[in-house]
Amino acid sequence: MFEPLLIQPQIIEISHQSKLVFSLSKQFGDFSALQLQSGPIVEVVVVAVSATKASLMVRIHPYLSLSVYDLNTAVEATDCLTRTVGQGWRLFSALGTSPKLCAAQLGAGLTVAVKFNDMCQFNIVETVKWNLVALEADFRIGHIAKEILLAKHIIARSIDVEHSAESLLVEISELESVRFELTRVSKEWDQQEFSKLDAELIRKRQLLSRQYSQISERPSLSQPANQSIEQEQLIRQLAYYQVLAPIELNEIVEQLMADGTNGSFALENKQ
Repeated sequence: MFEPLLIQPQIIEISHQSKLVFSLSKQFGDFSALQLQSGPIVEVVVVAVSATKASLMVRIHPYLSLSVYDLNTAVEATDCLTRTVGQGWRLFSALGTSPKLCAAQLGAGLTVAVKFNDMCQFNIVETVKWNLVALEADFRIGHIAKEILLAKHIIARSIDVEHSAESLLVEISELESVRFELTRVSKEWDQQEFSKLDAELIRKRQLLSRQYSQISERPSLSQPANQSIEQEQLIRQLAYYQVLAPIELNEIVEQLMADGTNGSFALENKQ
């Protein structure tokens, strides 16, 4: 297990036919779709298998969550991958498939059926937008710079619409710091990949900057930019005026509201 993007392994014990459901965590936004195609998102190795039990070592992408359920109904196995002890597979996005479609399937949950009888059989249940690649047939293992991993994580992080101005400034500063580190080490790595990441970071910074400007200049999209008093505060303030004002004045105000006339004009006429 050499892939640096995946989290620490976990052991899963299953005693009957099961299904592994990999889902995209809700805390990550649409930007994560671009990162899910840069390498494998799941790695599974068979630790032990018998006629009654199987033990799997699983590593997944940090953006994913894993759930294990019983496989109660029969599943059509059109393309099964058979694995024994010490063998495994990695999950890659299908070549030529849109990242948005891949992420949509992960959002709904990608199911991998597991059957065993002295050997384990794996197959994807839904419409295939992902491929199970045997470990010995995977020649795409590579070493990724720490700066690239951090940049991809920032790009994939979803934008919270309820961010405060201070938290947005922190994220913008973090993004600029990562861009600086990418520029510093770009001479030692592939320039093309760094250029793509920098362009994505710039677009992410534009979104954050625009959100920061809206928060700073307009407290609410439903209010004008120069309105800084909350509506509830205004309602409470009017209620206090109504309580403290004489009864006659309240009656005059209610009459003016009922007539729909201009207040200042009506008061001048009464005088």
